[in-house]
Amino acid sequence: MPRYEFLCRQCGHHGLVWREIEERTTAPCPDCYAEMGRYYTRMGLPSTQSPAVDNREFNNGGGVYDMGLGEVVTSRKHRREIMERKGLHELSKYDKDLVNKERTPTPMSDSDAMDQYEKTVARVKSGEWKEGLSGERIQEIESGEHRREEIDETKTSKVDPG
Repeated sequence: MPRYEFLCRQCGHHGLVWREIEERTTAPCPDCYAEMGRYYTRMGLPSTQSPAVDNREFNNGGGVYDMGLGEVVTSRKHRREIMERKGLHELSKYDKDLVNKERTPTPMSDSDAMDQYEKTVARVKSGEWKEGLSGERIQEIESGEHRREEIDETKTSKVDPG
């Protein structure tokens, strides 16, 4: 026979009472003998803001440097505030599984390959490929010196010492 939680509205008695399933909606009060109604309480859960729960991984409030955020984080709430300020959001377990999942490469279609080739040719002709490179590096690429070094390395690695 299950126990149900009841509250008496007349005398304020609160407690658990053994009742048949069919009789679970009402019960007589053991103090004043009035009819008691069922009472539903919230299940007790630890507060996520509790220092005992919140600060263990954060050096008990002293903070821990988070390399991903680039700041010292003192609590979960503080981490959420930093992430919100930086426009970031935390990945769920499902998201992490998707990110870490090995992807199988799919071949590029012929039309996509042609589009990429045409865009590359246009970037070379317009000189857009030079953006972000130092003057020395541009000169090295245009003179072909970087290719000569690669070719020399290939020749020396193919020589059999024996």
